[in-house]
Parts: sequence; structure tokens; C-alpha cells
Amino acid sequence: MFGALVFAQNKIIVQGTFPDLYILHKTTSKESLTNISRLYNLASTPVVKVSDISENGMVAAGKQVRIPLSRNNFTQDGQQGESETLIALYHTVQKGENLFRISQLYGKVRLDFLREWNDLNVDVIQLGQKIIIGHLRVPREKAGDILAAIPPDTGDNGYEITGTTPTTEPKKEPEPKKTDTRTTSNNDDNDEGFFVAQYPSDIKGKQQVIKAGEAATFKTTSGWSDKKYYVLMNDVVPGTIVRITGPSSRSVCAKVLGALPDMKENTSLVVRMSNATASALHISDASFQVQVSYFK
Repeated sequence: MFGALVFAQNKIIVQGTFPDLYILHKTTSKESLTNISRLYNLASTPVVKVSDISENGMVAAGKQVRIPLSRNNFTQDGQQGESETLIALYHTVQKGENLFRISQLYGKVRLDFLREWNDLNVDVIQLGQKIIIGHLRVPREKAGDILAAIPPDTGDNGYEITGTTPTTEPKKEPEPKKTDTRTTSNNDDNDEGFFVAQYPSDIKGKQQVIKAGEAATFKTTSGWSDKKYYVLMNDVVPGTIVRITGPSSRSVCAKVLGALPDMKENTSLVVRMSNATASALHISDASFQVQVSYFK
């Protein structure tokens, strides 16, 4: 539909309540209010009103300035001027939200736009996922300066990432004891969960990718009763079904929700999975080794 800048890092999170939305700009050096405003297609007065700073003064380095979003610099239909660039703006999914609720929160933005911007084939979103809800319209030559002025990620991305083991969740019905004699990951549907039917069986023309390394969990209520397992992985298309094999050769199939959050705890990880997924693999450690396979 249109071209826009979407970065794996430097995601700009929208704050405030519609229609009084704003984003944060962190000064990297001493800047004038006029220069900051020009970056964002604004007169200086709206910035002063929102940020409560002197209109005639300079803004010290390291100060966070609120940049209001208006029709001068914010679009939710992909429209842009000839010399402008669109930069994606994000909402972090909160507990109980779905795509329709997010649409309503941001002025009834069209659901088909939300699906297209976020590459969603279905309206399944996850707690902590970052969803594009519109775009910042800025002069093309200023895009780099704006991205450099985004405040650093605080790690508050909606996921509860702890060392807590999956056994702290509501107990599942105990499985009948049996001896696991499998040497491969070809288990039956019940063992591998809801998404096993979507794991490719016809691999003609597809390339299998196998990754092995350290894994960890994120806490969610999903998967405990319906066996719908979810993971976060870098460089894998959201919606891809992957097969995860744990240290005991037990395996499950899970759906990729998106990339790993950009935070130091994820630097060495191959995958971060829901705690229900780890429980299904009979894993209770804070971190562990797994093998992940998928087709592309």
C-alpha cells in the first residue's frame, strides 16, 4: 500500500490517550525548541504546551521532550507528502486487549490497515507484542535524526521475564506415566500440541532450518488448557510453526509470535517460549538448551 520505515530496534511507542497522543524525543545535545519542532513538522507552541518548557530557551542534553501527534505529523492511512518519510509508531499490547480493542483506542483505525502493517494473517496478538497503529510523517532527510533521538528501551515491553518456573502456573491434569523411547521428534498430536497439524508435512520445495542453543521462557496464561504454544524468535516470519525439541528428546510444535524483545537478557537466546511450552517439554529450569526446526 505504501512504503514506511520499520526498524527491529528503535521502536517508537505512542503514549497518551486518543486524540491527545504523543511520543518522546530525547535530546542528544543542547537543542533549540525551534529545531526540535521542525524535525516533527510542528510549530514550537504545541511542543511547549505539552512539555511545559520555555518557548524561548534552549533544551539541555538528555531531556525528554513530548512531541504531540496531530494531522501535521501523524497518519493512519499511509498518506505522505512528496518529500516525507513514514516512520512506524507502536502500541504495546496490554492484558485483555485484542486487535479490535486497539483499533478503538486509536480512533477506530481500520482493521485491515492494522493487519497489513503488522503482517497479521489472523487477529492473534500476544501480551507485550508491539503493534503498529499509525505512522509519523517527517521530512525524509530528518528521519535519521529522529531515530537517533528515541529514548533507550527500558525493557518494559509487556512480558514478565523472570526465573520463575512453569510449575507456578495452575496445575494441569497429570499425564499417564509412560516410558519415552522416542529418539526423534515425531510424536503424536496430543504430545506436540494444537499447532502440530500446521507443521509442514509436504516439504517439497522448502528448506528445513535447524537451530540449537539456549532458550528461556516468558510468562503467559496461554497454552495451559488448549495446548496452543507460542515462541519468540529472531529472523523467523511471525506465524511460522516451529518444532522444539527439549533435552529429553520430547518435542512440541509452537507458533512464532514475533522477534525477541531488544534487551540484554535475550542476547544469547535462540528462542524464548511461553512457560506452558516449557512445561509441555518437562523443563523447569530458568534457561536450557533446545533444538528448533522449521521450514521456509
